Amino acid sequence: METTVTIRALTPALCEDWLEFFDNAFCDHEDWATCYCLEGHLNMEANEKLSDPKERREKAIALIRSGEMHGYLAYENGKVVGWCNANDRENYEYLSDTFTKIGYTDKEANRKIKSIFCFLIAPKSRGKGVATQLLKRVCEDAEKDGYSVVEAYPFADETYAFQYHGMVQMYEKNGFYEIADLKYVKVMQKKL
Repeated sequence: METTVTIRALTPALCEDWLEFFDNAFCDHEDWATCYCLEGHLNMEANEKLSDPKERREKAIALIRSGEMHGYLAYENGKVVGWCNANDRENYEYLSDTFTKIGYTDKEANRKIKSIFCFLIAPKSRGKGVATQLLKRVCEDAEKDGYSVVEAYPFADETYAFQYHGMVQMYEKNGFYEIADLKYVKVMQKKL
């Protein structure tokens, strides 16, 4: 049964809601409790070096307050139950570095691409359509904002237990198609 949620774009005014969610979101996966959704926003080296939880939290706050971190919060009964990190592809250092290192280039240059880097859904809200509702909102807003494509990077190994990039099937059901298999992840796009 699908849970109906209210989705709001992340703004500096919602920083405390975001923090409350992230401070408690990994009760079932403590080794990720310090991620604060920074991986996409940092290059690989900086992400590895920034290992102190307090420093990562402060960096996330700075990115939210400056407007550099974009995404969507899903609320149920006034409480955040989901998050989707979505931004202009050019704003994700991790993607730029990774794509350069492996020699991946977009075959159609000069397109404005909205990238979905990750999802985080509260344990009690998983499997209830929250990620799908977040995905649909990302696509709707991307089209309104003049993007020509929404791009995502699900893990190629669908048996991987923590599919924080979203599942291939979810993307396919929502009009995405695979454009590249980069060994560990697939690149999937939806034209708007």
